[in-house]
Amino acid sequence: MNLMFYKVTPLSVLFFRDTRPFLAGEQSLARLNFPPGISPFLGALRTKYLEIKSSKEKKSISQLFREGVAGELENISIFWFSFFKDENPILPMPCDAFSSWKRLSVEKFVFENEIRENTLVPIKKEKQISKKETSYLSLKGFLQYTRGLRPSSEEIIPASELYQIENRVGLTLTKDTKTSERSKFYRMSVARLKKGVGFLVGVEMEDNVLPEKFTTRLGGEGHIAIWEMIESTTVSKSSARFDGLVALTLIPIKKDRDGQYEIKNWCVNKLDAISGWDYKENRAKPLVKALKPGSVLLVKPINEPNPEVYKIKFNNENTTEVIKNLSLSVNHGKPKLSKFHPQLNEPEALLVVKKQ
Repeated sequence: MNLMFYKVTPLSVLFFRDTRPFLAGEQSLARLNFPPGISPFLGALRTKYLEIKSSKEKKSISQLFREGVAGELENISIFWFSFFKDENPILPMPCDAFSSWKRLSVEKFVFENEIRENTLVPIKKEKQISKKETSYLSLKGFLQYTRGLRPSSEEIIPASELYQIENRVGLTLTKDTKTSERSKFYRMSVARLKKGVGFLVGVEMEDNVLPEKFTTRLGGEGHIAIWEMIESTTVSKSSARFDGLVALTLIPIKKDRDGQYEIKNWCVNKLDAISGWDYKENRAKPLVKALKPGSVLLVKPINEPNPEVYKIKFNNENTTEVIKNLSLSVNHGKPKLSKFHPQLNEPEALLVVKKQ
């Protein structure tokens, strides 16, 4: 497998709509979900792969799917995703950096469109967004945190230094003539990244056909983003033991399954939801509940697992370890982390190792 890092720089504003229903002219506000999840970037990578393969083999994309290209697309994955400011990764603020731990004593556990009574849910209800949800940590600050230190103030980066939200007016166009539809105005919010800010994406793929620099469309309005390979980061795979994890992306909540880790304690702000659009079925995908980035889990191994981790060294800093695709579930009344293999239409999940 090839492991590489790309810096992604959008050339315009970004729009990623949240999971709430929207219909122009009836509900006139298209709500922004930002920072974005990992799925739009993975979709952009797989689309670029299809374009390159179609051009190289002189076959249509539909023909490639008939010949089994879906399996190749599943082998394209992301093992790192974060903001990138002035050539340094920016990580979500861990929930426990400035707050106490949440006990495992809540009323119900919500997952994949179902509610089970008298179980547990990692949800901490707050009326206002707290500082830890709107701030981020530099890599240096995150390393301070993993050593049990309180991150210094200069390593805390408020969201206002990374992006700003702008309000726009949208207009629905007809599919055939691309002219405006009557009474189909709507309001929307978009995000504009600040100067020097982009995204850092770690890409793993078997057949490396991507060039060092290319462009894709990104976000709901299809604006252009530039992907540039960077060489200042080294990455390798190995096994590791750990007893703590910090969510780097949304962590899905799946149905009951055998777990590799029992959750001893957690610090979680609130739940989010993951969805998307199924182009094959021409309908929305089912909602999946998920933990938000920055959630912290203290875990205890079950049956002595020895999972594969990605050891990443940014700019000769200390090594950061990442584990991929663990989901939260309840098994025999206890919350656990379980390994899962995302299908082609599912998002991936990334967690940073937090050793005690």
